Amino acid sequence: MYALNKNSKNPKAKAHYIKYCKTLRNFIKEAKMQYCSRLIAKSNYKIKTTWNIIKKEIGKIHSVEQVPNLLVTNEKLKYPTEVAKAFNNFFITITEKLNTGK
Repeated sequence: MYALNKNSKNPKAKAHYIKYCKTLRNFIKEAKMQYCSRLIAKSNYKIKTTWNIIKKEIGKIHSVEQVPNLLVTNEKLKYPTEVAKAFNNFFITITEKLNTGK
């Protein structure tokens, strides 16, 4: 609809497009309000849910960084606890390996 109206000289088409945009904007706004209201109503922690919605709307929610997969002795480690254990094991045993010359 935008592409058709962009180069159109027809004032009726432009008026229809503007009215359609306004209606769509209002519909989206109402749907968003209903969605947020449902989230809050279903939540056990209403204040926390409300603040999470506010933070999301103003762009203050930071995504959680995923720990990348790690390949240790031809085994792919996916879970953060496995990766942490592999790093701990490496740093615990590295001094012994350096001292023995391996």
